[in-house]
Amino acid sequence: MTSPFTGGEAVFVKEPREYEFRGSKFNIIHHHYHCVDTGEDYTDARLDELNLNQVYNQYREREGIPFPDEMTAYRKQYDLPATKISKMLGFGVNMYGRYESGEIPNSSNGRMINICKDPEIFRNYFVNSLSHQFSEKEKESMLRKIEKAIENKRNNINCEFEKYAALGNVERGIYTGFVAPNLEKARQMVVFFADLCKPFTTKMNKLLFYSDFLNFKRTGYSISGMTYQAITMGPVPVRYDGLYGNVSDIVERVAEYYSNDASGERFTTTTNFDGSLFTPDELKTLEMVADSFKNIPTSKIVSVSHEESGWKENQLNRNLISYQYAFDLKALN
Repeated sequence: MTSPFTGGEAVFVKEPREYEFRGSKFNIIHHHYHCVDTGEDYTDARLDELNLNQVYNQYREREGIPFPDEMTAYRKQYDLPATKISKMLGFGVNMYGRYESGEIPNSSNGRMINICKDPEIFRNYFVNSLSHQFSEKEKESMLRKIEKAIENKRNNINCEFEKYAALGNVERGIYTGFVAPNLEKARQMVVFFADLCKPFTTKMNKLLFYSDFLNFKRTGYSISGMTYQAITMGPVPVRYDGLYGNVSDIVERVAEYYSNDASGERFTTTTNFDGSLFTPDELKTLEMVADSFKNIPTSKIVSVSHEESGWKENQLNRNLISYQYAFDLKALN
């Protein structure tokens, strides 16, 4: 790395630091460059975003404030524009849209937004608190949309159970990489690696782990929102049996020997990978993981995963692995 100050050497540094935000203190792993000649520290836009994401995510988790994608999902279930739902919640006309774009609500507004999550609670709030601010025609239109959302929620109970069986019922936070568990993304990640790597089950578990944890290391967010556990053979998704049962329509698992005395199921697929579900950063992460591990055997990737502190410090009691360990990944940068 070359220093922008002198053209001399600069080194990349990660260190614990304490940030203050809205009167509270948060501990993060701060990323920056250090100019050897001048002794000055500096960052770039990517590192600034990574550092601040760690602070903002902890604040949202602690205060129970929804994330932008959640706010967008809450609103879309009612088929309402941001200006309308903002008025329904008693905010300024553009406030909800600003929150969806990443501005962080204060605690009281965050709690108000959470009312939108459940259509039945939202209907009761609207009827009892703010409906008088709208014309009868507007009120009737909004109530119809809320009632439709209630019906859709009841019809989606089976989908929620399917998601639970495949990914587990976990709260969004440090064990999901601050991403809501996303079954469709998890399914497509399996397709991606089945196509490029044709891995055995044990190797697939590691490919998923490294994808989610590397993306967190790079951006402060996982890809799929899956939670991982440390077991004897390395890190695995907590519900990997449920996940692989769920993908039987898009991948095949064929029993084969992968060593002299052990057999397993190899993943293959003829389904096209749907990259539209992923951001450019996420796609880059998946490609980096595939390029790094495509040609190594299962036993090797298991050995590599056993060098990760996230596995070492949690495997004795088969604990869940915090995404904070992503910043210590050894196999991938």
